[in-house]
Amino acid sequence: MTNFFDRILALNSQGPFRAERVGPDDALKGGRTPVLVDPQPNAVLGTALTGLEDKYWEGKLERPAQIVLGLGCFWGVERMFWGVDGVWGTSVGYAGGYTPNPTYREVCTGRTGHAEVVRIVFDEAAVSLEQLLQIAFENHDPTQGDRQGNDVGTQYRSCVYTQDAEQLGRVQRAIEGWQQRFTDAGFGAITTEVAELANIGDGHYYLAEDEHQQYLHKHPDGYCNHGSNGVSCPVGVLGD
Repeated sequence: MTNFFDRILALNSQGPFRAERVGPDDALKGGRTPVLVDPQPNAVLGTALTGLEDKYWEGKLERPAQIVLGLGCFWGVERMFWGVDGVWGTSVGYAGGYTPNPTYREVCTGRTGHAEVVRIVFDEAAVSLEQLLQIAFENHDPTQGDRQGNDVGTQYRSCVYTQDAEQLGRVQRAIEGWQQRFTDAGFGAITTEVAELANIGDGHYYLAEDEHQQYLHKHPDGYCNHGSNGVSCPVGVLGD
């Protein structure tokens, strides 16, 4: 949970900021039904907002995969991936916490434990997990802890939630491979939270409200604090 004084402290301090994190016993109780009951197709890609558990994706991808990324405010994160070859679907939502079916307002209190995240459905025959991570790690600061720029709170933490253990290992190796590049550029240690989605919080990804889906497509001049951090994270430096 982050109060006004925590925000002032975070914005006037160097290095990562850590806010108090709620646990399963003190998280908000949440709702019984999803906040997005009838998800409409992605307004940019025209594909389903659902994940690979949905039969919609059967037969559409040669090597289907998905990953959940939290890089701060989810509006700008989703926009990063619309034009990437091999990315078939994106949606914004909440993950990593304990409150079922959380609302945006609840997540912003810091009392759900969730991060604002983007789920990406992609065809790994066309784009690799590492290439998607490269885009992510070149366009946010993964060393700030529970904030991203002026956005302060656990919901803005840098995180990567994988679909399985194999993906988890690949993410960990990528971050290890890129740490020295951040160090050489004057950044500190990477604080990105990395876990299998099934093993973090309540293990679920929850779609956010319709007004947040593809927000910067609907509002081209809307708020976005993402951009190049000046660090190159080439996939070619990563080992097998």
